[in-house]
Amino acid sequence: MKNATVAKRYAEALFEVAQQQGNADTVQAELSAITDALKAHPELEQMLLHPSISTEVKKKQMNELFNGRVSAIVMNFIQLLLDRRRQEDLHSIAEEFTVLADKASGRVKVKVESATPLSEEEISTLKNTLGANGKQIEVTATVNPALIGGAKVRVGDTVFDYTVAAQLERFRQTLKY
Repeated sequence: MKNATVAKRYAEALFEVAQQQGNADTVQAELSAITDALKAHPELEQMLLHPSISTEVKKKQMNELFNGRVSAIVMNFIQLLLDRRRQEDLHSIAEEFTVLADKASGRVKVKVESATPLSEEEISTLKNTLGANGKQIEVTATVNPALIGGAKVRVGDTVFDYTVAAQLERFRQTLKY
């Protein structure tokens, strides 16, 4: 829990500065690029997390890799995390920042899991239905043949389960009583 609180505080501080400068979306994209690079190159992440490697060496390495590729605000933020020995919280901070940026810009990320691939028309209908309140909807669709039929829609923390398996389970529960 402590790291979640730390991540939220750092993300809020960075978001406030980014919004004041009017580039929250740019900062979000750059943070995502850095975390994606760390995921793609585990040896880089191990170097950042290794306790016996000095902060100066870590800062130099991050400077060589990302200076000129990301904005000054993101580079300074990375340097701050390294100075405060909070580099292990970078992924959580990036996730929290994305949540804040999405909320501020009215974006809602929707994950749809279906038994068969969704057509463009179905995705468009879903976007129009969910975006009726003026929100910008970003749909990520995946296929899971184990669902038999129907779809499972996740909007934030809410899951709408319209799968055949879920309907059969609900029907089975009603027959129990």
